[in-house]
Amino acid sequence: MSKNNRVAFLFKLLLLAYLGFLVILTLLPDASNITYETTVNLIPLTTIDNFFYDIMVNGFIDWEFLATKPTNPTEILLYTFTDSFKNLAGNIILFLPLGFLYPLARKNKVGFFHVFVVILGTTCAIELIQYLFLASRRADVDDIILNLIGGLIGYLVYKWIE
Repeated sequence: MSKNNRVAFLFKLLLLAYLGFLVILTLLPDASNITYETTVNLIPLTTIDNFFYDIMVNGFIDWEFLATKPTNPTEILLYTFTDSFKNLAGNIILFLPLGFLYPLARKNKVGFFHVFVVILGTTCAIELIQYLFLASRRADVDDIILNLIGGLIGYLVYKWIE
């Protein structure tokens, strides 16, 4: 196996591992959040606007939690930031690797439109599965917007490095 083939294989393996992580993170039921009723938001920017409002009012750091002087690194990582900030940043960060790894894992060069369709299709599929099959998840058009932004940022990083 030549060096180029090994590098291409490594990127394909990384993409596969990332996709597995993505499925686990987005499509496994969340037992702490089961509502037994369908929750969906089809109005663009509603949730994003609510999150930005919450961040403007309460900030993005949970000072009450930090006032307890936590020492557990896991708790510090999980609870330092507000839920609104974690949701906004998390949805963007979650799809950065797809925009970056997908072009690297392909044998042929892919353009912006191709990557755009792959990212949009992936996030729409996740939201549709959440809506149809998972009572513990909320399907939200704003997640699609944020995921698409994250994936496109990942693609821009790929183009910048290329």
